[in-house]
Amino acid sequence: MYDIIKINMTNYVISGKNQFREKERLNRILTKVRVAKEDLIEIDASKPKTFKIEEALIECGTMSLFQEENRVVILRDPWFLKGAEKGAPKANEEDRKYLIEALNTYLSDPNPGCTLIFYLDGCDADTRRKEYKVLEKHHVERVVCDLIKPWDFPAHITELLKEGGFVLDHDARCEFDERVGTDEFQLHHAIEKLDLYGEKKYDARTIRMLIPEDANVDMWKLGNAFLCGRITDVIRSRDRMYAKGMSAMDMIPLLSSQLRKAYDIRALADLGYDNATIAMRLKIKESAVRMNLKNIGSMRARTILHRMSMLAEIEQGIKTGSLETNAAFEAYLLKYGVRHV
Repeated sequence: MYDIIKINMTNYVISGKNQFREKERLNRILTKVRVAKEDLIEIDASKPKTFKIEEALIECGTMSLFQEENRVVILRDPWFLKGAEKGAPKANEEDRKYLIEALNTYLSDPNPGCTLIFYLDGCDADTRRKEYKVLEKHHVERVVCDLIKPWDFPAHITELLKEGGFVLDHDARCEFDERVGTDEFQLHHAIEKLDLYGEKKYDARTIRMLIPEDANVDMWKLGNAFLCGRITDVIRSRDRMYAKGMSAMDMIPLLSSQLRKAYDIRALADLGYDNATIAMRLKIKESAVRMNLKNIGSMRARTILHRMSMLAEIEQGIKTGSLETNAAFEAYLLKYGVRHV
């Protein structure tokens, strides 16, 4: 079909919840292809009602004005590669059948001068779908960008600091880890700031000056203070998060997650498991187990479970409109954020 001789281009499906790595891989592909701006076509493929597969494939089949130039077509958030979402509009079976046939026809004889990229921004592809099976059949290259597990993140930070030639003393590294959390965007922005600052050795004071605290750090501090019963620290952390634009409805699921972890740790400890075994079963660091048990003190698993249940009731009441958001959350913090002996 294509009589102009060109180097065969690879087609890709990029997916996963690690948005930083997705963008990094996309940029790496675009750099490798060396596509001109006018030959980079981006198409919104997120809605079955507005996305037309035939128009996208016409773009794929169009040749560049210059024989030596390459062409890239990016289908953004293709609905036909995602899992079913509640409330999302659905395509009828005839439209799906037409799309599958069109994909199969094009990928059987693709334009050798065009790279077609299916790009799912922060989303996993549903490998069970027939549309995805077509991509597999025609050897479209999979680029899966998974999130780095929280327990692997410290080693990832160490690797990037080493690559940059940066040396942080103990206190500086503790500050650095707290401020970047497990957010890869935040981590790479922090590395860039160190590079721009121009030094190779850093102390804690300089780290605090260069890298702002993430709201997630305050959430971690709020959760710890809540479990310890330090109400003053609870209120301080809550106020900092309000100042950074977080709402009570942002904080509730995060606090619930911390309570859940504390409950799991206490329940396993009550069954007689040691810290190392608990860490292995929950896939967390042993130091996190020790810290949680210290925060919990003598609090029983059923007490933590009761607090989780009360928080879930408040969240449900806020969603149904029977409770006022800030007032309900603040009342909860004041009632349970004090250690009861």
